[in-house]
Amino acid sequence: MSGEIHQKKPRLGRTGKRVAAVLTLIAAICAFALPASALPPFSDGKFNFTMTGAGSDTTYFAMQDLDKLFNQSPGCNLTVPPATPQWTCLADTATTVTTENYDHEMAVEHFPQGSGAGLRMLCQENDGLTGTIFYSYARSSSAPASIPNECKNAQDPLTYVGWAKDAVAVPRWKGGASDGVANLTLAQLKEIFLGTGPGGCNRNWSEFGGGNAAIIVNGIQTSSGTYSAWQSFLGGDPNTCVTATGGQVLFENNCVPINNLSQADRGRSIWALSYGKYVTGEANCSSTDTALISVGGIAPTATTIQNGTYQFNRTLFNVVRRNGPPWIAGYVGPAGWLCKPNALHSKPVGDPNPGIENANVDRNWGVAIDQAITANGFVKVNPTGNKCTTFDVN
Repeated sequence: MSGEIHQKKPRLGRTGKRVAAVLTLIAAICAFALPASALPPFSDGKFNFTMTGAGSDTTYFAMQDLDKLFNQSPGCNLTVPPATPQWTCLADTATTVTTENYDHEMAVEHFPQGSGAGLRMLCQENDGLTGTIFYSYARSSSAPASIPNECKNAQDPLTYVGWAKDAVAVPRWKGGASDGVANLTLAQLKEIFLGTGPGGCNRNWSEFGGGNAAIIVNGIQTSSGTYSAWQSFLGGDPNTCVTATGGQVLFENNCVPINNLSQADRGRSIWALSYGKYVTGEANCSSTDTALISVGGIAPTATTIQNGTYQFNRTLFNVVRRNGPPWIAGYVGPAGWLCKPNALHSKPVGDPNPGIENANVDRNWGVAIDQAITANGFVKVNPTGNKCTTFDVN
């Protein structure tokens, strides 16, 4: 049985500065080689305490959707009180579903505080600090190279499990000076956000094909994975020109503060955010009022993110301890429920998609995972086969 503690959702408080680090990465595509009849990676017939994820705002809702699927997915037949021991699997029958959440574990997500904050919470539990909480895994929308200092000690060997692709997209607000600017190069974006060109941060939309008005650069709070990813793509602090241009440092993926500006100032504004959050509408950036700027002539789309031609694409991760409880890896680990190929999930009898037929299931569970990823505006890491890519650090 696990000693994990499940806490209530903390409220947002994100001011920490992310410290970038260059790490040696050992990259490997996950493989899941269990036979079709085998149990999931961790299955002992006993329920373990609730798994908790913390960190990224970008992946918060998507992981909630996946948690719901995982929690609902079928498994063993359970003892029914007053029979004891409670919540224990009975002997399997011919139609027992052994490919999904066999032990009926539960997963929940803590309120987002940013990818960096989630990683710090995951790692600080091993540092002997008072007031820390045991978290099962960290949600991260930034790459392993940006992990905080707290996660670099020998006690915290981590595996980054990439379960979806996203991108950092650049919106502009219509109806003003930015109208007509449909494309920018990486060099031009550096000039705008980092002040690398002539005149530093004081740039005008007319220099890039727009109207005659000064550009307002908006930034992202520094504990977020989107900030870290954007910093990596630009090669410098994307908040450099915020103060000089009268912009705002915003909570990631929330366009409301810019929407609330005057029409003229909205039309002068530029920002960066999650593609998935934009296309689902969760960022409150209406396509009527905003448009995404192409980069180097390539627009961010599901196709250009999948094939890598849009240059600001990124992988979304769940980060787990390699020496952590095995039931956590059974859900979000490299060979876990979220990652294994559709061919190793269950499906209803007669379903033409890959999967293992079972008369006791009401849906194709592998396809259900894919649909949750797509519904959140994200893209599968691998079009077929194992769903994840992994990176080991430390």
